Amino acid sequence: MLIDKNVKSRAVAFVKSELERVLRDLESGIITRDQAVGSLNTLFNLSSGIEDPAHMQLICRITAYIRTTNFYGQLKKMYANKFFHEFPAPAPEEVKEVPAIKVLEKIVR
Repeated sequence: MLIDKNVKSRAVAFVKSELERVLRDLESGIITRDQAVGSLNTLFNLSSGIEDPAHMQLICRITAYIRTTNFYGQLKKMYANKFFHEFPAPAPEEVKEVPAIKVLEKIVR
């Protein structure tokens, strides 16, 4: 699906502002956990529709966190400090090369 750049940028801005509003409202007690999860699901579907994987991942992480805790006092601060954002991938560990003979011996046994 082709999406106009202008529409996509406006949709991304809307998702960001609504995400902050949902977190603020949940933190202050205006909405319940179930209402917040429902709103986040709607934002996820919108992000999916505009093909924005960064916000899709962010919303999934926030939703998972909300479902696992009953304390929402620091949600907005955690979001502002990029607690839920993607962390840099760790450096790949060294892969030990196994000689082909040893692999073949394991297969035969």
